[in-house]
Amino acid sequence: MPARPQVAYDVTVIHDCIVRDTDIYRNFKTKARKLSLYREKQKLLDRHPEIMQLLDTTYVQSLDEKRGQYVAKVGWLPAGMVITDPRIREMCRNMFTLPRAYTEATGVSFGPCPGHGKMSACPPYSFTAQEAREKLDQADIFIAIQSRDFLEPPEHRGWQDHIVNKYRTAIKNAAGEESVVAAFGAGPCQLCHPKPCLGGGECRMPEHRVFALESCGIPVIQLCRDMALVTGDKDWATKFAKYFATQRQTKKEWKLTFGLAVKLQGSGC
Repeated sequence: MPARPQVAYDVTVIHDCIVRDTDIYRNFKTKARKLSLYREKQKLLDRHPEIMQLLDTTYVQSLDEKRGQYVAKVGWLPAGMVITDPRIREMCRNMFTLPRAYTEATGVSFGPCPGHGKMSACPPYSFTAQEAREKLDQADIFIAIQSRDFLEPPEHRGWQDHIVNKYRTAIKNAAGEESVVAAFGAGPCQLCHPKPCLGGGECRMPEHRVFALESCGIPVIQLCRDMALVTGDKDWATKFAKYFATQRQTKKEWKLTFGLAVKLQGSGC
């Protein structure tokens, strides 16, 4: 009897199909083309020691005594290599098992991302994929920050939002107010925690609010693959956790990736 065909309804498969259907992926399909652009931007970055000295994991960790402990890596890649696509943004609607703490608080155990349509930094209030593309096209480099691995949620909720805001301020102080084009988070913004989000697009701190990469149409798995390629550090690569928040979850550990789109002064872009 022939084996039953397997349905490729896997988040990574969906992610990869979208990525491969974008112009940016086709333009930078080969390793050689990606590294060529990386070397071009490296020459430009070398002329900006004020930013180079901030591309340091220890420095970013030092920005916040409590929250900096969660930062594991800091690096960069050309902003032109970062993919945006509205279909990635739509994946915030995907149905999945919700975290235990959320289920205990709400009684809801299965559904789309809890922030979608409710929290003011999530779709439809976050940048569209086109708006994110316009931000990235103004920038020269994307500085990525990645957390250490977690098995349980960290003690300080929303730590990544605080870190990226402090890092944004540090770069602006060093390289000028116009140097940071946009900041992106990981997961729904939690700057107001423990206060609830106002919702409906309203925000207590709109100048500090950060939109998650995925909510702006940026495929994070591909971003991390490209970080691994340009840095030579395979640990940048990440995977979706299957059967999230259940006893069957694989892989057991997970990590967050977020960052900033930065324009280098005098780049002519």
